[in-house]
Amino acid sequence: MNSKEERGRITFSLADALRLGYDNVKRRFNRAVLSIAAITLGIAFFSTLSLMDNFFQLYSQAEGGSLRVESYQYGLVLVSLAVCIVSITNSMLIAVYERYREIGTMKCLGALDQHVLKLFLVESVILAFLGGILGFGIGLVASILACGFSIGFYVVFELSPAVPLVLLGKVVLLSIFLSTVATMYPAYKAAKLDPVEALRYEI
Repeated sequence: MNSKEERGRITFSLADALRLGYDNVKRRFNRAVLSIAAITLGIAFFSTLSLMDNFFQLYSQAEGGSLRVESYQYGLVLVSLAVCIVSITNSMLIAVYERYREIGTMKCLGALDQHVLKLFLVESVILAFLGGILGFGIGLVASILACGFSIGFYVVFELSPAVPLVLLGKVVLLSIFLSTVATMYPAYKAAKLDPVEALRYEI
């Protein structure tokens, strides 16, 4: 850990957390894939319905009628996002248990609770960003194909480019929010580990 002694206090910068978080994601890629997949599925479902709703509105304006996404489908999105949070929390808890010794070593070397907390939260943001981008891409393709074959691909080309770009920003922020909420308890648990007990822990 690239920590520095500065005015009598140990500091752990965001750049340090990003570097270590990225390294941990690479080293435990199989575990990271589970979290990314959970985020991707929830965001893909949300993105698909949001874009389809926009396509349906354009179609209704051009052809008449009231074609739209049903409200119960957004209820299913909420369920999928709740499952996403539970899946990420479970995955991060397992990651904490797997890294007991590593966390204990970091604390013995001078890492503070806030440093461990920051490290796990930064990891969750990295995973959320990747999952959000991937989920949006899948949702975009799915909505184009679904609407294109059902109401015509001409509607796709009438959609303003600003709509998917704004949605991309929203879903990335949403995925980061969900991942952060899901990681708070595991990160707090990791931050409060006793270093001596952590070093004694056997997986």
